Amino acid sequence: MVSTLTRQGLHLDATDLARVRRTALSASTAKALTHNCAAGYAFGKLLGEQAPDPFAATTQGTAVHSVLEELYKLPAGKRTRRRAANILLSMVAQWRHGDFPQLSDPVTRQLFIADVIGKYQGIFDIEDPREVDVVATEWPLRGIELGGVPFIGFVDLTQRVIARGRTGLRPVDHKTSNKIPDKRKLELYGDDHGDQIRLYAAGLRKVQDEPVIEGRVNYTRHGKSRIIAVSEKRVAQTVGEFARAWDTHNEMVQAAMFPTQTGPLCGWCPLVNLCPAAQASKFNTDRTESQTALCSTDLIEIEPLAPSHEGQVSPTAVMSPGEPGETTETSMEELIMAEHALAEDKPWEEVVRGKLNGASYAATGYFGISSLAYELLGTHGVPIQRIAVDAMTNVLASIVTDVQEGLSGSTSFQEGTNTRIRGVLRTVLVSVPPPFGEDAETWATWIKMTTGHTRSIAAAAVRLAGTDEVTADIDTLASIAPMRKEA
Repeated sequence: MVSTLTRQGLHLDATDLARVRRTALSASTAKALTHNCAAGYAFGKLLGEQAPDPFAATTQGTAVHSVLEELYKLPAGKRTRRRAANILLSMVAQWRHGDFPQLSDPVTRQLFIADVIGKYQGIFDIEDPREVDVVATEWPLRGIELGGVPFIGFVDLTQRVIARGRTGLRPVDHKTSNKIPDKRKLELYGDDHGDQIRLYAAGLRKVQDEPVIEGRVNYTRHGKSRIIAVSEKRVAQTVGEFARAWDTHNEMVQAAMFPTQTGPLCGWCPLVNLCPAAQASKFNTDRTESQTALCSTDLIEIEPLAPSHEGQVSPTAVMSPGEPGETTETSMEELIMAEHALAEDKPWEEVVRGKLNGASYAATGYFGISSLAYELLGTHGVPIQRIAVDAMTNVLASIVTDVQEGLSGSTSFQEGTNTRIRGVLRTVLVSVPPPFGEDAETWATWIKMTTGHTRSIAAAAVRLAGTDEVTADIDTLASIAPMRKEA
């Protein structure tokens, strides 16, 4: 058997499975397996280290952590901006003759140095490193179990602090993320960064007696910091989720298959140009930039994509409602190809164990859009065939996400903005019905017009939200008259 990537997931042979299987779980691996694409995670383990790119996010993140680790190892009085810069320059001098020969070029070297400084300098806005009581840097947590699961982790920085009248430890993690998660997204999607700190807190409580009284995540690019609650209750909840991730890992190992999950991060996956799931989704745009996506690989086989319907005549143009066709009733057998296609969990969890959470906000959106497509087909006398339902569902979803992206920068069905726009679209469809039976050019015009109307209504709502005082503009209303109908 050869490991094969299909639309459903990465199917591993015995040799590759042994390389991917974990003997201990870290916080990041647990999240990758339960919240992200498990197939992408597994392939990353098979791919291993590639040609080093000094401007890759992982490389620069590692550089930032190295600088801060060395900075906090110094005696308190020497932890200055100038010393941090000197640490970086010393490291670059070594890297240019070793791991990153690209840094031998003076322009590349200066750009790299500027980028890394920009990603760590915010630490001096968060705190004065000279005043920090450092207990340890890169504290290794291994050889322990959390919730019965072998755990491994390294705490970037452990401080001794006084908080709320108590003295104890504070595990700190440094993040170089482009964005700081806001409160609403934390409530919707969970707190990955906070959960990592809570696992560190649980681990520290296992290996030493000093109390862990709080945690902190430092967003060093932005000079912002977030205190993380590490109460016994909160930590126990996180450890419980961690244990479930271990169960998920073991289930994937037993099945020798790591499921695919499409989403906005697909574009940055090296498999984006090969993955059947990504290519069949709206997230198939290669955004890897300097970290080029793979176009071929000798590590795994790729299942060929299903034949495209592009260029075929629409069935609605050649079949009448009375003629037989592939109905949704008969094609339901194919929908059950993977037994139990959905999972159940809290509504803010879109995916559970690689499956769509049927209780999620996103599932409400997916089911709502497909139901609306079915309703439109029936209302306009179009045969209810799977290909027609899918085509109409995708058109409606593309209109919603197009408008949504312009408003919030996101296309996720999990977000509240998506819900609002779906409601607007349903209103628009009453006045602008789909042109069933017309040619492709008419459909393109309809999509553009429907998107424009939906966007206009959404813009009116946004303008209303920005109005300080709502008043009735009677003069304007008096000047508006209905369009006259032609005789």
